[in-house]
Amino acid sequence: MSRISMSGNGALAALLALSFSVLCTSSAFAGDYREADVQAALKQLGSLDKYERKSAAFHLTEMGPAAVIAIPALIEVLQRDESMQVRGEVAHALGNIGPAASAAVPALITFLQSEEGGYERTYAASALGDIGKMPEQAVPALINALQHDQEPVVKQLAARALGDFGAGAASAVPALVDSIKNGDKDLRTAAACGLETIPAPQSEVAEITKLLSDEIDSARLAAAKSLAGLGPEAGTAVPALCALLADKNTSVKIAAINALGAIGPDAKSALPELKKLLKDAEVGGEAGAAINRIKGH
Repeated sequence: MSRISMSGNGALAALLALSFSVLCTSSAFAGDYREADVQAALKQLGSLDKYERKSAAFHLTEMGPAAVIAIPALIEVLQRDESMQVRGEVAHALGNIGPAASAAVPALITFLQSEEGGYERTYAASALGDIGKMPEQAVPALINALQHDQEPVVKQLAARALGDFGAGAASAVPALVDSIKNGDKDLRTAAACGLETIPAPQSEVAEITKLLSDEIDSARLAAAKSLAGLGPEAGTAVPALCALLADKNTSVKIAAINALGAIGPDAKSALPELKKLLKDAEVGGEAGAAINRIKGH
């Protein structure tokens, strides 16, 4: 069985570029597809030629949610096809269909955990996030991939996919924090991306607060956003968040301001520094909003 092996920056860049391209295509043109187009792709999906099957799966990927009637056939191909490339593109198609493809979650998890395939399994990780359903099954599988998968790009895409579950992926926070602290540069960035949208569990506030002084911008940004999601219960992070009001990165600075505002009255010690930012053209608006929230206005 032939298999393409990719790893590292080149693989991730290619995958992200392809995902962005397909996303744009799906957003712009998915509404132009008719049922007849889906049926034609489904017929081609049954071809004996693996390249024809992969092409059919790619066309279904382009169709996005318009390919919803293809879900049962796509699941069957994902489970049975001998080609990892075909299965990878099928996983991509299911992810592009979105939440309506929730029935595919168990098959996607099986593919993600398969000992076969390399970068192709990244599509399964991303699809689980794009579908965003059945977190009780998907989140543990993604955590396992983040911690134990042997393919670096699979680990990175699993980390990013966890962020798609928001508060439903709270159990992933320790693994994401560990990856930010101890992973290589690419994994640290991916794990930070995943952490951004997951509100900090109370039990992890101390560890996430430590990330506010991390050397990489994405880690500080993710920590501030995660703490903002917790709100008033993140009060112990106020001193570290105040230190970020002088951060060289504007996005990090804004995230810290917003986190202080989300904490509310317990962040009153930040008021003097926030007031200094009111005339700042880049962050003055956010500073004013945070001040009002802290004052209870």
